[in-house]
Amino acid sequence: MDRLSRNSLDCLSVRYKLDKYNIDLKSVTEPFDDSTIGTFTADLFSIIAQLDNNIRAERTKIGMKQAVKEGRWLWNSPYGYTFEYINQKSYLKPSENSDTVKKIFNDFISGKKQYEIVSDLELSRINITKQHLNNILRNPLYIGKLKTNFFDELINGVHEPIIDEITFYKAQEILNPKSSHTYNIKYKDLFPLKKFLKCPYCNRNLAGSYSKGRHKRYPYYHCVTKGCIYKPIRQDYAEYLFLEYLKSFEMQKDFINNLFDNAKEFLNGKQQDNKNLFAYIKKEITLLEDKKSKIEELVIEGTFSKDTYLKKSNEIEAEIINKKIQLNDYENQILNVDELISYGKQFFLNLSEFWINLDTPRKRCLQEMLFPEGIYIENNEFRTTQISPILKLIEDKNNGESIMAGERGFEP
Repeated sequence: MDRLSRNSLDCLSVRYKLDKYNIDLKSVTEPFDDSTIGTFTADLFSIIAQLDNNIRAERTKIGMKQAVKEGRWLWNSPYGYTFEYINQKSYLKPSENSDTVKKIFNDFISGKKQYEIVSDLELSRINITKQHLNNILRNPLYIGKLKTNFFDELINGVHEPIIDEITFYKAQEILNPKSSHTYNIKYKDLFPLKKFLKCPYCNRNLAGSYSKGRHKRYPYYHCVTKGCIYKPIRQDYAEYLFLEYLKSFEMQKDFINNLFDNAKEFLNGKQQDNKNLFAYIKKEITLLEDKKSKIEELVIEGTFSKDTYLKKSNEIEAEIINKKIQLNDYENQILNVDELISYGKQFFLNLSEFWINLDTPRKRCLQEMLFPEGIYIENNEFRTTQISPILKLIEDKNNGESIMAGERGFEP
């Protein structure tokens, strides 16, 4: 399932479309089939694949953030700098073009226009576009400061500045006469339900913005269609209603325990099959390597010519590589069943709390996974045309009986 998609929503969407055309999805490396538990397991695999991908991305991001915090620039070196590597870490250092950067700043604060500077550089056979020149003039890296999306404030870099701060800020005053020297005061997106909630009158996605009150600004979700009669709703109230709606999908503990106990038994059986296949492929690789060694002996004895040896050796090497790829796939499918079951239980028992503890981008991912078509909000009630196959599967498993934690007056 992780080869089909690393995004659980995309995976569920593909499976849903295939199912509409009566097409079965099979996997030779993962333990699921068309049974109720098998389908449920497939849904869990898609969630785990996305979780694994997100964890890897998060670890990479944490490492990059720490490097930036230490003052190291991790992206392409800007004009006037190059990289040097010390103890396998990259550091910026001024390049032979650093004098050109100094000349650009000095000419600019002396009164030259940007297009004039570009023309002067062309006469010196230095090709820099006007846009590139503008980017150079605005880049605080040249005064030893790092400007990134990881931090709202500028970070002191460990590299050598090319331009002094006075020259740089003079250039900023010319570029932006009315601006201060505050950089990257990032607008934080505080509207997780925007473009997810839908207007019941015109079907447009609701936007999120602030409305000016008598003493302060208030956040609202509102329709963007001109003349629409939909009344804006306060952000905190809309999100309170959404949390209550999520709670209406939280399932009873006994039901969840029973369902996941069955899933655990099913997974443990399939995991043994994977382990057996893993051992079998390892044995095949050993046999192929022995076969390759025997061919080398036949060459030494003169039984095979060099051309024949190369042909057969390449064929066997290709088989070994193919088997090693299969081995890696099966190794990745050997799961920690207890960890998987524990995660699944917590997810379905505490859906609303799970949503609260996510950041805005991840909240949106969860919302789209559970409600692919979004949610209409009208008269403080929610309705949707489609719920996630995961939620629908659990409803079907219970044969129509209520499995929810409790009704709260909303329309699932």
